[in-house]
Amino acid sequence: MQGIDLLFFQDAPLYRLDAYQHLDNVKGDRVTGTSSTAARQVVILSNYPSSTYAWSGIRSIESLADLPFRLADENPSAPMLYGTSEAGKMGQVTLRPMLSKITLRSIGCEFSERPYVGEKLQDVRAYLTYASEECRPFAPEDTPSSFLNAGRLDETATAALSHPEIALRTLSQSLGGRIYPDANFFCYPNPSDGTEFGAPVTRLVIEGKLRGTTYYYPIDLPGLKADVQYRMDVTLTRAGTTDPDTPAVAGSIRLESRVLDWDGREWDDIHYR
Repeated sequence: MQGIDLLFFQDAPLYRLDAYQHLDNVKGDRVTGTSSTAARQVVILSNYPSSTYAWSGIRSIESLADLPFRLADENPSAPMLYGTSEAGKMGQVTLRPMLSKITLRSIGCEFSERPYVGEKLQDVRAYLTYASEECRPFAPEDTPSSFLNAGRLDETATAALSHPEIALRTLSQSLGGRIYPDANFFCYPNPSDGTEFGAPVTRLVIEGKLRGTTYYYPIDLPGLKADVQYRMDVTLTRAGTTDPDTPAVAGSIRLESRVLDWDGREWDDIHYR
């Protein structure tokens, strides 16, 4: 954690802001904040890119509904985290990210049909399209309103991120057998499954060249949720599509995927209290 913001709010029904503190260089698993005895709710954020002055517009807990998390500010090694709890002498708060993590664990190339038998895919890279750029974790309802790489890769916009590797990775100059890049991609939740007009589904797109032609293998990621890891192993078996916004050609890709917690553990291993 690179810093923690503590916001204490008074009791219902107004939940007015009572006190605010910013803590740097946090070590260990316990921090101390101070508020009046009237405070009843505490909101905690970690790694949020802001100064004290950014909180001047927060007058009540309701004001947090417009507080944005932006993909352009995210650092994959220290993602923005948030949590809420009742204020008291001592309490425990779980901080969680708003990001979804998409892990390309492995990728292989097995072309067995003419005319590409034995061919290798060249200049292989992977990136997210329709990646939600912004979210509001404290809003009652929040749906994506803007997307990075809407339909195809926008290299200028992606390079403008503080950490472009969260949306774009080079995988291999020449892909024949299987490699294990364990490449992580990040974006905010997107509930879309791609069936509703105007609500595009987030995709992981594999891109590479065969005999000088660029082919794409878009993989739909329906119903992306926060604080979840989607891990996949991909096998490319024939030429893909020539449009990154068109579903992959039937039989051109084999996909094995699992939904895990953020750290890659099975859901059955997680116990909540």
